[in-house]
Parts: sequence; C-alpha cells; structure tokens
Amino acid sequence: MPENVQSEQQSSQRPWWQFKPGQSGNPAGKQSVAAHRATVLAKAHKLAEPLGGFENLNAIEQTLIERAADLALTRPRRHDERVRTANIVNRILRDVLRRHGPVPAKAGSDLGPSLSSLIRQARP
Repeated sequence: MPENVQSEQQSSQRPWWQFKPGQSGNPAGKQSVAAHRATVLAKAHKLAEPLGGFENLNAIEQTLIERAADLALTRPRRHDERVRTANIVNRILRDVLRRHGPVPAKAGSDLGPSLSSLIRQARP
C-alpha cells in the first residue's frame, strides 16, 4: 500500500515540462483570432513606416504588407520552410518599396544622403 501512495505522489509531482497524455503544453491556449489580427496589423504598420505609414499605401500595397507581416510572425518548423518564408517576405517588401518608393528625407536632416541615392550613385 505505501508503494502505491508513493508512486501517485511522484506522478503528481512531475516537473513543469512533463505533461500528462492529453494535457496541453500551452496552458494559456491558442491566441484568439482578434488578438492574432491585432498583432498582424501592428506588425504591418511597423513594416510600412519607411513608406510613409500604412494609411498612405493603396489597397494592394496594404494587402501585400499585411501578408508579409502575417508570414513574418509565423514560425515554420523546418529549415527550408523558414528560408522560403523569409524569401517571400523579402520579395513582397522589395516589390512594395519599388512601387511606392521610400519617403523623401526632410530638408536639413543630419542623416546624410538616402540609401536609394547612394545605390543610384554606385550603379554605372
């Protein structure tokens, strides 16, 4: 009898990373759809800052930026999926930047010449 009590106490005192079969490893649960949408929109607004803000983009560019933000927030398990996701996000942002162009720097800025002007000068 004392052995059964001892084995029950050991099983109830498992370390926090060892869950019982059928018990979730994420006690907080899945993020709600509204919370996920808010996270994606916050990331999209952050990605659109160099373009003058999310509101200054047209509908197509906003959709592309939102998709890039959604992809940037995912965490693929396999290495090749991570590389593909990073490449897709890079292409989306590059294409939107090419179409829309960066916001011109204010006159008198101490930041120096913009990146696009430096690239134009470097090209033959």
